[in-house]
Amino acid sequence: MSTLLQILVHDIVPIFVVIGLGYAFTRRTRPELRTVSRLTFYLLSPALVFYSLVQSDVAGSELVQIAAFTALMVVIMGVLARGAAHVLGLNPRQVAGFLLAVMFVNGGNYGLGVNRLAFGPEVEARAVIYFVTSSILVYTLGVAVASGFEGGWRGTLKQLITLPHVYAMLAALIVRIFGWDVPQPVMAGIQLPAQAAIPMMLLLLGAQLAYASVGAYWKPALAGSALRLIVAPPIALLIAGALALDGPARQAAILQSSMPAAVINTILAAEYDSEPQLVTGLVVVSTLI
Repeated sequence: MSTLLQILVHDIVPIFVVIGLGYAFTRRTRPELRTVSRLTFYLLSPALVFYSLVQSDVAGSELVQIAAFTALMVVIMGVLARGAAHVLGLNPRQVAGFLLAVMFVNGGNYGLGVNRLAFGPEVEARAVIYFVTSSILVYTLGVAVASGFEGGWRGTLKQLITLPHVYAMLAALIVRIFGWDVPQPVMAGIQLPAQAAIPMMLLLLGAQLAYASVGAYWKPALAGSALRLIVAPPIALLIAGALALDGPARQAAILQSSMPAAVINTILAAEYDSEPQLVTGLVVVSTLI
């Protein structure tokens, strides 16, 4: 069996099985997803962030490198998306939604699962850093983009201090800097929701896709998907080389940068009226491709 086929069978198929279960369940029962989505975002994923960082061997310098890589990728993809939006003739609200969907990848629901299955916990720990940095940017720069930069820096800071992943990351860094040992019963209690995070994220992704449709926005959906899946990977390679990323950090950074558009973009687009149907269409197309 070729290496590519092995990756497909052993790493990608299991992810789509879980996504498919979430999709099928939602198509049949049409549940309300907000409560489960909030539980996953505010409880399970911060537990995953804390547990992964405390248990990992990621050095401080590596953390800074991956965070810088993530920020550069987001900014560069935003610039490219702005140019593509001009070519497509999108109006200001559509531009905001298009930028969101191209700038921010599905490094949580999809990316962490792929990293875990393809490369194991060592690379997954680095992928978590990308995910946390991206989450911070989503709720700062992403909110600013979605809202047309209304509210200024005060509104951006308000969004940041409500993000639980920030506190989970800070707590993990404090534990590591001071060399503290988290009591085993406490760590075991954190491990349980941390292990549930990725399966729940994948189920939610399938459920959210069941409610989505491409509609009349197939052109920007295809263009945005091309930027995300075709243009982004070589750019990631160049940035990784410029920042001297290697080993597990390089693998995680490049793979995370090649993920489809993030589902959280649809929530922000709906909240700030940034053409949510366009964003949903781009999320659907980039995920299915």
